[in-house]
Formats: sequence, structure tokens, C-alpha cells
Amino acid sequence: MVARLEITILTAQPPFISIKVDNLIATVDYNGRQIDGDVEDVLSLGDLEGKWKAFGWEVITEDNGNDIESVIDVLNKAKELTGNGKPVMILLKTEMGQGVDYMMGTHKWHGSAPNDEQLSNALSQLEETLGDY
Repeated sequence: MVARLEITILTAQPPFISIKVDNLIATVDYNGRQIDGDVEDVLSLGDLEGKWKAFGWEVITEDNGNDIESVIDVLNKAKELTGNGKPVMILLKTEMGQGVDYMMGTHKWHGSAPNDEQLSNALSQLEETLGDY
């Protein structure tokens, strides 16, 4: 998956930069995990910010990607950067399973769904935001 992602990104770069697309904001949800373990242990992405900058993008890194107010703030900052001859990439550093004690800090839930008991446990740990499921 990582190789395919990087190939897709690499092949998409020339048109964005050569035609000076500067009204584009993209995000990468970077949780540092992949299905087989931590990204750094399995297949490192290297300097992700440096790669995007080398592609000609303006890059903003948000270390608190699980916090909606931080995400809104970084999106507003990205909007201010549009129109300057470069697309904008936001790297959102997130924690998978944020707020659920048994899901945080592990890759186990990257590709597997909780059973009914686990789901009930998870939902009991999270503040309700979307109403009754």
C-alpha cells in the first residue's frame, strides 16, 4: 500500500506544480501505523514533510489531528496560503482509536472491526457527538 501511495503521489505531482495549482488543499492522516505494525518498524515513509516540499507543495504539520478545533485552525491557515502558486498539504498527526483505551497505541485495529462487546465498550468511553446510533 505504501509503495502504491508513493507512486500515485509521485505521478500526480507534475501537473499540480507545472500548471501552478494553488487553490488545492489536501490532507494526510498520519497516525504512524499500518496493518502490520508501526510505520517506522515495517516500512518507513521517511521525511514525509520533506517529500511534499520537494514536490513543490506548501506544507503545514498539525500535531494534534484528533482535536477538531486544531483541525479547523489548520484548515483556516491553509486557506490563507492558497493563491500563492503552490498547492497546500496538511499533515495531520493522529492517534488511531483516540479516546478508547484498548485501541490507542496499537496497530491491531487498523483493518479489523470490534465485536459487539468491544464496540459497546468503545462507545461508552467516547463523548456522544452524533446522536443515537
